[in-house]
Amino acid sequence: MRGAARALRAGFSLPARPPWGYGLLCGLAVAGPLLAGVLVGRPQSGAFLALGAYLTAFGDTYGQPYAARARFMAVKIVLIAGGCWLGLYLADRPWWAVLALGLVAAAGGRWRTVGTPPAFALVTGFYLAVPAGFGPPELMVLGGLLYAVLALALWPLRRFDPLTTALDEAVHATAGLLDGLAGDDWDGLRERASKALGAAATASAAFESMDVTGRSADAYVKALVRIFHETVALRALRAAAPDEQDGIDEVATTLAADLREAADGRRAGVVEALAVTADYAERLAAREPGGDPAALRSGAVLGQARRCLDRIAVGVRTVGLLAARHVPPAGHGLLPRPPWQPPAGRRLLPRLPWRPPPGGSGRRLPWKPPTGGAGPGHAGRLGVTAAVAMALMLGVHEQYGKWFVFTVLLAVRPTYGDTVERVVLRVAGTVAGAAGAALILAAVPGPYTIVGTVLVFGTLGFALREVSYGYWSIFATPLAMMLTDFSTRLDWEAAGIRLALTAGGGVLALAAARLLWPRGQAGRLRGLSAELLREHARLIRTLAERDPDQLPDRTECAGTAADRLRESLDKLDKEPGGSAPAELRAALTLARKLRDDAILLGAVLRGAEQGSDATAGVLDAVADRLDAVGQAVRESEPPPAADAFESELDEVAREVSSLMEEAAAGEGTAVRRRLRHAVTAHPALRSLCKDALDLAAEVTARFRT
Repeated sequence: MRGAARALRAGFSLPARPPWGYGLLCGLAVAGPLLAGVLVGRPQSGAFLALGAYLTAFGDTYGQPYAARARFMAVKIVLIAGGCWLGLYLADRPWWAVLALGLVAAAGGRWRTVGTPPAFALVTGFYLAVPAGFGPPELMVLGGLLYAVLALALWPLRRFDPLTTALDEAVHATAGLLDGLAGDDWDGLRERASKALGAAATASAAFESMDVTGRSADAYVKALVRIFHETVALRALRAAAPDEQDGIDEVATTLAADLREAADGRRAGVVEALAVTADYAERLAAREPGGDPAALRSGAVLGQARRCLDRIAVGVRTVGLLAARHVPPAGHGLLPRPPWQPPAGRRLLPRLPWRPPPGGSGRRLPWKPPTGGAGPGHAGRLGVTAAVAMALMLGVHEQYGKWFVFTVLLAVRPTYGDTVERVVLRVAGTVAGAAGAALILAAVPGPYTIVGTVLVFGTLGFALREVSYGYWSIFATPLAMMLTDFSTRLDWEAAGIRLALTAGGGVLALAAARLLWPRGQAGRLRGLSAELLREHARLIRTLAERDPDQLPDRTECAGTAADRLRESLDKLDKEPGGSAPAELRAALTLARKLRDDAILLGAVLRGAEQGSDATAGVLDAVADRLDAVGQAVRESEPPPAADAFESELDEVAREVSSLMEEAAAGEGTAVRRRLRHAVTAHPALRSLCKDALDLAAEVTARFRT
């Protein structure tokens, strides 16, 4: 009961502002054909047109680039028409229809390009009880094309909307990270900025983004990524300089405001960003550190912090220059990628998941192809359950039987916990929506009332669908009822029958999620944990090789490996009797700390002389340790003995002490520069070693043989 209550609270919350304009567009696309059919005396034809528009809108990828949406909708319209025709053809061959629905539903669960609309169309055609022909499918195609024309009408004027929205969110999230440098919600701000930058990279990869000067949206994102990395490093340096935290916070807050101004194309933000760091540099230069070790150490840390602020200011300048050249674009400069052309430097087809990219880097494409979907386990579960639902309803070969099947198609999710939430929200939405629609039609019966109800419910439903499944269920259920059963009155008796069938379909969905392959995630943890260790080892080896240009990509790959493991653990928590191992939850926390350590160390090592310290040996040892533990976990072997790297760290510490003595004796600028590097590198190295050893220990504790 507590789980159902939580699902209701979460499902009927509004975490974001609904896109009301998009909702109105969908409402007009669905209600318009219905009204036209009533006016010309062909209400059933109008209902099929409206149903085609509804199913196409249901499968649309709102928020994606227009070119991608156009390709996606074209495929969807063809599949919907094919599903309807197949249902009509198999109406007199019920057991073949059961098999066909199982296959179509499984394909929809496996590939997003297919999705569930073709299965809905198949069930609708099967229950129409009219001869097979091209009438209903043709009308559905026309309805789908009508929606596509309306949805893509603004393409020439607003073709960059998804890109500009993603870049704007990335700018504000990065600026928020700078603003929150001293705040307690650092982890939340960091996570938001990381996700926003990933979404911006995905959006920019969907466009052909080069203009005549070589500037691009990709360069815009890379500038923001540099600011993100320097801010993460600055956070650690700030903690090591307690006497100057207020000054660092003041400069960071100013840079955050300058970043927002620069992104808006205001030159003042760029000039201010460069000026404020110059003023801060002069202020620090006036504070000549004394000869005691504490003052020398503080001066070295502040010098490194100032260089981070300088690089952030340079990043703000880059953002301002690109924004001034219409990136994000104001209407020209960037061209949408043709449907047949892959993003620059990318493969036309996604690489198979078991074949890594050339060179063994393991880096994934920054864009997700629309063919991706859930795993084969979920696809099989959905196909089997849909086929069973259709078989149970063969004795109810009338218009009401399809609601049992519809509920199964919508409710079965990849995990048991998600299925419970969907069933609860679906039943609650059906009760509220069907009762409301029946009340409206009982008070003011007639076809025009149905058209008006469809317009209102379609507008509210499709707008709220983007932010709340619970509200979507309230409006989508009676909307689908009125479209598929246009000639049948939606009275209290019909609403009660549909509610009973919806509840029955929910029970079948719960049983399937509970009994059919419910514990698939536990078997993936070993491989995902080994991948986590391997990617973090590669990140650290990048530092050892002094290749700062590769650091953002390696950090992204390590973060992606952590996200995969986190998703698997979240799914395991939602499986019946499943519980995510505490050791792996702790490992994820340590992995994030390790990435922050690597970012800080990358900032420290930038510009340092090759071989001027013992950091390379320490980093190689850390990477070797993670690689060895990852290999042992993957092959179910005992892990190698732990190594604390004390000898290498002692060498770094001795170097710091000797440099302090030289600096105190006034040995010159070169010594102070080396001191700044060593003083900031030693704590970062020690933290990195500790986090790496703890990460390996947590994973080892979970998979100890």
